[in-house]
Amino acid sequence: MIIPGREVSGPVTERTDVCVIGSGAAGAIVAWEMAEQGHKVVLLEKGGYHPRQDFTQREDQMIPMLFKNCGLQFTIPDAIAVAQGSCVGGSTVVNDAVCFRTPDTVLGWWKDDHKVEGVDPAAMKRHFEKVEPRISVTEVLPFELNRNNLILKDGCEKLGWAGAPNKRNCRDCRQCGLCHLGCYYGTKQSMLETYIADIERVHGESVKIYADAGALELARSGSRVTGVGASVDGGAGTANPLNVKADLFVVCAGTIGSSELLLKSGLDINRRVGRNVAIHPSAALIGDFPEEVRGHEGIPMAYHCYEFSVLKTGKRGFMLESISLPPYQFSLPLPGFGFDHKELMSRYEHYGLMGAMVHDQSVGRARLGGPLGTILEYELAPEDAKILVEGMRNATRLLLSQGATRVITSQKKKTVVHGEEDMYLIRHRGVSALDINLASAHPQGGNAMGGDPKRAVVDSNSRAYGFENLFVCDASVFPTAVGVNPQLTVMALASRLGEHIGESWAKYAGGS
Repeated sequence: MIIPGREVSGPVTERTDVCVIGSGAAGAIVAWEMAEQGHKVVLLEKGGYHPRQDFTQREDQMIPMLFKNCGLQFTIPDAIAVAQGSCVGGSTVVNDAVCFRTPDTVLGWWKDDHKVEGVDPAAMKRHFEKVEPRISVTEVLPFELNRNNLILKDGCEKLGWAGAPNKRNCRDCRQCGLCHLGCYYGTKQSMLETYIADIERVHGESVKIYADAGALELARSGSRVTGVGASVDGGAGTANPLNVKADLFVVCAGTIGSSELLLKSGLDINRRVGRNVAIHPSAALIGDFPEEVRGHEGIPMAYHCYEFSVLKTGKRGFMLESISLPPYQFSLPLPGFGFDHKELMSRYEHYGLMGAMVHDQSVGRARLGGPLGTILEYELAPEDAKILVEGMRNATRLLLSQGATRVITSQKKKTVVHGEEDMYLIRHRGVSALDINLASAHPQGGNAMGGDPKRAVVDSNSRAYGFENLFVCDASVFPTAVGVNPQLTVMALASRLGEHIGESWAKYAGGS
């Protein structure tokens, strides 16, 4: 049962078996698994409930409706834009449906360097294989590659670089090009269309999903969490208190949201909450082609180059990914103002767009404070800055190899590369906070999983150190950045947690 905030008319108190906070890639799956095991569940989602019929495909309407802070979430001091969904279904509603399994190398780092148990490739494979059919993960077919994606594919082949079509959680994609604004056609198999819909269909009586319900604080008694207080936004300036008592709590609010809730609740017992955040900072490279590319017509992200990534090298590097954005979002990384900006936008139909995504170090930190909530402190580490420059240079080489007459970078001072002789400009103009517009859609870390309670926030089973019945399950538990689009890793970890709780319910819920 989904309960929008407008349907809550006064204070509410719930008593349930499990309380899940967040309805995205982890929360929806955890709620489903708990219901399948026969438990009653209350799920709290800060964002609103918007069925796909509400998706108008208009940026001015959908960004404020579906994105956290209306899309205005930035790191300090670097002002990197961090996009996250805020709605029932979370970021799975507004992402590009790209699905990568966690690279084996990264799982090895987690096991060897962070002492996480049960995350070897064989163990995780079982959970990937459970989740993938449920959300219809399939590889993009050749006829689904539009011109923008073919630029990357053909460039990889010409330069001898490793590349491949993306796998996506999509079924019978209509290729409208507006994945970021919610899938009106329901072909993107987000949590909204799969696990949430299945909960409504199969477990509608035992699972209550409160939309517009922001969790404020977890209450504790000794080593047990006893309840959570929330505020339900009823619209028109009204709000009602919601208190949930449960036997077991699972926080799935994302890197920033989960860290914020734990910090507000005074549950940072080892002073590690919010630390070691990575974000996969990305720069946009825009190739201007004589012919129309019309990248906005078709699947936005359908191909990737992994020549320089952990998938091939076994070490941190960068991924090149094709990407397309609607006009407003596209305009944001463009340099210049006034006439210069207008001139660049006038070539919109001719642009091939590519992102250089860095597999960064975990150097960020989520802290309480700021006018819009938790502050995410993040500065690009010097080593990552070098990786970013190389990613931008190689993306530029590829675009030029495919016939681009010029490549415009996302550096704030208008930087245009016409050939190899101009390549020095990318390094010369710099990639510091004052030099470039960067973006992120993959905040991860902050509540790291690990075997050492002095270094980690949760143990190998996602249980918070120092607590019997509190779990955290989302990208915040990643000990390191994964180097690939992270949603499938989150889903597999949620499946893994659901199985573990099922095997140990009496231990955790009974307090024995």
